[in-house]
Amino acid sequence: MTAKTSIHDYAIEQMNRLLTTLAYQVHRAAKKPGPDEIHDLRVSVRRFAQGLELFGDFFPKLEVKKIRRMLKRVMRVTSAIRDRDITLDFLAGTRHAPHRPRVEKERLAYQRQFSEMLRRWSSRDFSTKWRNGLSLRSV
Repeated sequence: MTAKTSIHDYAIEQMNRLLTTLAYQVHRAAKKPGPDEIHDLRVSVRRFAQGLELFGDFFPKLEVKKIRRMLKRVMRVTSAIRDRDITLDFLAGTRHAPHRPRVEKERLAYQRQFSEMLRRWSSRDFSTKWRNGLSLRSV
């Protein structure tokens, strides 16, 4: 940010960057929804949501509300997956290993739900739609 950059321009610049990172992580997790990819996606979602919170006054309220609702949905599903990943790590090498198949089955069910959600997001070209809805034009 330079002395001539307005806070509005700075907000647009930051939200563009955060949305680009989020779109990358969505596509990465859609290809391989492993523990690292899910974790990185969750970090991107949180950062984008924090950007909306911080800079929300610069963007259309209704659009921000819609996007935040979608982000909450993906966080719910990825939380369930992440919880199972942590549980599976914990169960590795313990006497509770017989519980592992049940946890793996649960994770797979949430992963299917997650994959379907990302398929819909991608088919609707969410990043372009959000970029337009938030008026994230180049500064």
